[in-house]
Amino acid sequence: MKTKTMSAYVYDGRGVAKKRVPVPRPRPNDVLVRVHCVSICGSDFHIFANDDWARETITPGMVIGHEGAGFVEEVGAEVSNLAKGDYVALESHYACPSCEREGKTADNCPHYGIIGIHGAGQGDGRHQTGGVFAECVSIPHYCCHKLSEAIREKVFPSLLEPAGNSWEIIRFFMEKGLPENLAIHGCGPHGLNMQLFARHAGVRNIVAFETDPWRLDFARRFGAAHHALDPARVSSQEIKDLAGGRGFDAAIDMVGNISVVEDCEENVRDGGMVVLFGLPRHEADVAHGEGFARIIFNNEEHLMEREGKKFLLRGFTGRTQKTWEELVRALESSEFLRERLSLPLRVIGGLNELDSFIRAKPEHYLKIGMGAFA
Repeated sequence: MKTKTMSAYVYDGRGVAKKRVPVPRPRPNDVLVRVHCVSICGSDFHIFANDDWARETITPGMVIGHEGAGFVEEVGAEVSNLAKGDYVALESHYACPSCEREGKTADNCPHYGIIGIHGAGQGDGRHQTGGVFAECVSIPHYCCHKLSEAIREKVFPSLLEPAGNSWEIIRFFMEKGLPENLAIHGCGPHGLNMQLFARHAGVRNIVAFETDPWRLDFARRFGAAHHALDPARVSSQEIKDLAGGRGFDAAIDMVGNISVVEDCEENVRDGGMVVLFGLPRHEADVAHGEGFARIIFNNEEHLMEREGKKFLLRGFTGRTQKTWEELVRALESSEFLRERLSLPLRVIGGLNELDSFIRAKPEHYLKIGMGAFA
């Protein structure tokens, strides 16, 4: 029997190339999804550029892309919660084979993989799952989250994966106690999501900071933050006044910049929290000799002190199964969220046009917010 093939974007060790590859065959607990739309993550730009991170992380021959959604084409023999024709948004993290045999998802797997980036497991036992920059992807069933027409009418479905990062942060605050005064540094896609979800949750005073004029103007028109400011154009006293006179209860770095972290630490109140989410271009020590990446990827907490003021430094990354459930429910019930979540998005073209985008120096598109193909 002739092997079925599909068009896909593959990392070959030198960069990304469009190729014909075999259509993946789903394992018993997998689902084959026909990709309908994808969006582009910052890590994809590293892969397009074939920088040091890409060469150290991505397996040559890997189909790339990890933000996607589409229609269920085929279900494995052990899958009972999905059927052909279901429309699903995809979680990118999946468990290693050992944890899967124990019924675990990536939430509880120390050796999880990320579709289109790296395999799950250790050594030769790693299971590699290709990504969504292809006609089809085979993915564990627990990574598939069904979406209703109400959501799909307004929300570009592949955005739920990146949006889940910000929802994870806000659900943490909802469980621990919402901050009254919240500073969000960065008005890129994740920063806007964070503002939107904080407003939805009922944070009383959201102050967004951004130095890029285009993004700052967009944040003001987006309308989720109560104030959107260029930090270089306001005084320390004005910032303090915006924080109720005593400092912010929480300050979030969505940028990945050591100077921004220092601003967060300066402006947070005694007993408050500084959240690290943005990944830096160049690693720097931010807590007890530890850098951004370790704190963020391990969701670490560190008690810090600066000039006699104590605060908690907390890293965040990823989403849990619970995050997905809550985010989908929130989108079902809130027209405010459905109307605004896709506003920063620009659909650049069809998935078959991605190679033209890569050759056209895609850094040009970074300012637009989020880029996507459908």
